[in-house]
Amino acid sequence: MSVGNAVVKLAKNRQLTVLALLATEANKIVSVGRIIDAVWGDASPITADKQIQTCVWRLRSVFEAAGAPANIIETTQGGYRLRLGESGLDAWLFERAVARGRSRVEDGDLGGAAEEYRAALSLFRGQPLAELDSAVIEAVATYWAERRLSVLEECLDLELAMGRHRELVGELRLLVEEHPLREHLRAKLMTALYLSDRRADALAVYRAGRTALVNNLGLDPCARLQDLHRRIIAGHPVPSPFPQRARHAAKIPAQLPAGVGDFTGRLDQVEWLCRELNHDRADRPRVIALVGRGGVGKTALAVHAAHKVRDHYPDGQIHANLRGSTEPRQAADVLAEFLHALGVPQRSVPPDLSGRATLFRSVSAGRRLLILLDDVADYEQIEPLLPGDRGSVVLCTSQPSMIQAPGVAMRRVEGLTTAEGVQLLAQLVGAERVAQEPESARLVVERCGHLPLAIRAAGARLNARPAYRLDRFVDRLSDEDRRITELTYGSLDTGARLVASAERLPDVARTLWLLLSVMNLSHVSAWAAAAVADLSEDEAQRLLDVLVDHQMLDVVSEDGLGGSRYEFHSLVRIRARALATAELDATTRAKARDRLLDVFLWLEEHARVALRSPRNGLSRPAPASVLRIGRTIIRDIAQYADVWLAQERPNLAELREPLVATSV
Repeated sequence: MSVGNAVVKLAKNRQLTVLALLATEANKIVSVGRIIDAVWGDASPITADKQIQTCVWRLRSVFEAAGAPANIIETTQGGYRLRLGESGLDAWLFERAVARGRSRVEDGDLGGAAEEYRAALSLFRGQPLAELDSAVIEAVATYWAERRLSVLEECLDLELAMGRHRELVGELRLLVEEHPLREHLRAKLMTALYLSDRRADALAVYRAGRTALVNNLGLDPCARLQDLHRRIIAGHPVPSPFPQRARHAAKIPAQLPAGVGDFTGRLDQVEWLCRELNHDRADRPRVIALVGRGGVGKTALAVHAAHKVRDHYPDGQIHANLRGSTEPRQAADVLAEFLHALGVPQRSVPPDLSGRATLFRSVSAGRRLLILLDDVADYEQIEPLLPGDRGSVVLCTSQPSMIQAPGVAMRRVEGLTTAEGVQLLAQLVGAERVAQEPESARLVVERCGHLPLAIRAAGARLNARPAYRLDRFVDRLSDEDRRITELTYGSLDTGARLVASAERLPDVARTLWLLLSVMNLSHVSAWAAAAVADLSEDEAQRLLDVLVDHQMLDVVSEDGLGGSRYEFHSLVRIRARALATAELDATTRAKARDRLLDVFLWLEEHARVALRSPRNGLSRPAPASVLRIGRTIIRDIAQYADVWLAQERPNLAELREPLVATSV
């Protein structure tokens, strides 16, 4: 007990028992007879009334000396009343904190709710009403011990749902040791261990609990605990501890964009994607990534498959465009939208990213959600957006590869086949129009680089010219100077979509990309890229990897010397050449071409010498431009001269022509 900041010390005798009873019935009249029963039970002395009166007088004296009001213990007809303000008892503060916590649960704010519960539980300092030898007081103490444990279990449920399973293992172990027959606590410990990838430990906890129940009560574990045990053995998802009352406030969002009415082809990819989306895994939330260049149809494929499986996710479908290829959105802003979609009111959304991510994992726990994230910049952008529960799935589209991301099922999306492209064009401009000029329709698809976006732009332009023959349109597309313009129609901006992620390239990688686009190369090897950029082969290889990752170049095959060969997509090269003309001066382009030509000509001479007389070595010393690349290419050509010459013959012929960019 305390008055203000002063602690009131009482002897551990009948005064403490009287005060405990008055406190448990604060602001209520407690009869003298009940007080006597609490102090002495059935063995009360004849002078019990007088002794109780003396106890109350001494209690008043102690409290008044500490600064309490004179009437803190009021004498009434038939008994006494302890008068306290609204914050007079920890028990009242406890219940109000619990009520606030439950209110926050209703709002979906599990983080705030857990804080309220922990604040309530912190009011307990040891066992309530301990060391009082009174059956009446012991009954009250038992009630509050059980009440504390019940609220603690609610709090633990919340924190497990928030993904704090690793942090709770230690606390739960102590609780299970203290209450070995309390199966609810044992289930929580098993769940926390299982979610912490400690399945063997979780099963050991079950075995210990079963032994304790059989030995002490002759009973098997309850059905809920047995079901949890079976799920852990099978590696299946475990039931979420998420409180049912919190779900009343939740909404079921249905945010999938409308499907593409003329979706065409990709049967194998649709089948694979639906299989992945419908597959339940027990080990982690699923992340599926569709990766490919802009305009290839990733979003259409993702939306098409998502609509096919949406019934598998009855708790809702959420969608967000993350604008990763242009101006990546902040994860905190996206999370706020997700929380609102799931029923969390604005006032309960935390201000920071960490708080929002934690709350999203809590609100989504126990639910089966399909989350579609379009145009993802990288894995780092989506990591805070991932639910913690295993029942949900995240489907994302991205231009950069996500092969380095943990646990991501990735599928590269390529352009349509020629047949699929012609079928799409027929749906856009009419089957009869395509049937009249089938060869021209095929050429339109090829000039579009098999990209659905470009084919749609071509279809829109042809629809605007219903009398325009397809062969004449093919002629216009054959002119590379106007092709991108012809394949842009309204919002169908093929050029911008193709190279949007180029804006996010490091400067040195972007410069290499632009320089390569104006070289007359049928394919690019790492050593050729090194010559163009005046780098070592290792440095050039790292930049080529970046360009491939951003869909600016494609890996097409291995070359005969054990490296990789790279190519531009036809439309990407056209757009890159236009950018190169605008961004790189003629001198820079000419110097790059001269370096490349010098290297090519010396390597060609080296290869021919190696074919004629392998033992004589180099015909003349390697120039600085070759040595800058490294000696690996010199050694490899000496060993595989015939292979290298056959492979590079088209490039050697092209390089002897004038620099392309001078005429762009």
